[in-house]
Amino acid sequence: MAQPPVHRMPWLMIVSAVVGLVLVMGACGTAFALLNNRNGTQTTAVDLPSPTPAGTPTPIPSKSPIPSGPSTASTAAISVTVPAGWTATTGDTDVLVTSPAGDGVVWLDSGNFSPPTTAQQIKDKLDQSLVAEYPDTKTCPNTKTTNGSVGGVSGIWWQVCLTVAQGGQSFAAAMTEFAATNSGGGVGYFIQVFTLASRMSTFFNDAKPVLASVQWRLK
Repeated sequence: MAQPPVHRMPWLMIVSAVVGLVLVMGACGTAFALLNNRNGTQTTAVDLPSPTPAGTPTPIPSKSPIPSGPSTASTAAISVTVPAGWTATTGDTDVLVTSPAGDGVVWLDSGNFSPPTTAQQIKDKLDQSLVAEYPDTKTCPNTKTTNGSVGGVSGIWWQVCLTVAQGGQSFAAAMTEFAATNSGGGVGYFIQVFTLASRMSTFFNDAKPVLASVQWRLK
């Protein structure tokens, strides 16, 4: 029996979907607002989960594209290595790193919270905002919330699956997400790894050099 043709999702569709998801999060008060810029150094330790196929959304693309790597993309809040072939755009505090094929992105953000919050509260608000906009959002099959660390900051990892509609088309997407705060809860750290649900495991492995290079500048 003949196999149906495979339709690859244009990367612009994925990135624009990511932007829409970020706007949803911002509207719910979960976007990080940078109130103080403080330089600092951070270890590059990274303790990552091993996600099963299924995935996640993310980010705000921005003003200044970074050339093909390896290079460094930096903001007042984050510094990250951009591997060869990958590209990055930066905002005031966030960095969006796109794969060479354009089939997935890694979004990183950090900022101050007032009043202080917890990683679990960040997760809860993000999940609530996604469900409000994408009612089929749910924890991906065979996944669970786990503890981990990125850039020396301890937090939680989780993974959600959802259907994203864009430009008259729809696709199954997945997000692997990381949320953390400093000891006082006044600084938050956030990562989203977003791609097609069918590619999450492969893409997450591809993105590990990016995640392992993260240095958080806010303490």
